Amino acid sequence: MVGLLVNALVQILSRYANIRLLKSVYAGFAAGLISLVLIETCIYFILSISGIEFLLILLSNTIIYATLSFCYFNLITLGETARRIRIMVELSESKTGLTLEEIIRRYNARMIVDLRLDRLLGNGEITLRGNRYFIGNSKMLQIGKIYTLAKLILFGKRSEFD
Repeated sequence: MVGLLVNALVQILSRYANIRLLKSVYAGFAAGLISLVLIETCIYFILSISGIEFLLILLSNTIIYATLSFCYFNLITLGETARRIRIMVELSESKTGLTLEEIIRRYNARMIVDLRLDRLLGNGEITLRGNRYFIGNSKMLQIGKIYTLAKLILFGKRSEFD
């Protein structure tokens, strides 16, 4: 639990320091993991447990920490990525409501793709050569693969379209 609190605190403070979202998530995760290992190591010496017990406890707590961190990551990125949530927020902030045309104008598919491509190019996740896009230094691709694997393990399918 302490590791997750450290994770969230470091991630929040990183955002106030104008560190980009993904980097703040990495910083929070690393800080929480380090705090988990330090706490477990202190407990190892205080309780004088065997080395194998220590490793098993550390492994299980690391798995729990990683799982909770994954949930936290999904929670904090939910509002950033889910169009339906953003539409709901914009509707709640509008005193007069929004027409279908206003919503479509704000969520034009071309505009959304252009914004996402600009962000991916800016982060170095993809590159543009000529008029073709290629994978760059993509940490998000690795996260996507882990996310797809988790969905396959948990739900037996890779996506909603399977």
